[in-house]
Amino acid sequence: MKKTILTALMLCFLLSSCSITQQSYDFMHHGTDSIKTNSNFKYVQRNVMGKAKSTIKISVWNKLKQDMATDGLLAEAKSNLPSLKDNQAYANMSVDVLHTRKGQPTSGGINTTEYTIEVVVSCDIIEYY
Repeated sequence: MKKTILTALMLCFLLSSCSITQQSYDFMHHGTDSIKTNSNFKYVQRNVMGKAKSTIKISVWNKLKQDMATDGLLAEAKSNLPSLKDNQAYANMSVDVLHTRKGQPTSGGINTTEYTIEVVVSCDIIEYY
């Protein structure tokens, strides 16, 4: 009985492996180059954000399952920003792209079982007088 339990525990330990998460990051920043900076304006809101993400999951039997972003991740993230009113514009826009891979470690890197792309758009809202 003890040998069976010990064998089962050893088998569970050997078959289970640790998982790792690897994340990379990229960004773009667009300042106030394209708006009229020679006009009087005031900041209405600072650091508003819109986010969108898509995840691809690969199961044990290599079946893919994906959360869809039908309009594209950047367009979806921008649509999640607050709506502008009259005489308002977005300023100091930043676009951050995060790539996250989860999986099992291998000698060559990572055997990916889940891959997520997330786009975060942040900006300020200004209003012209």
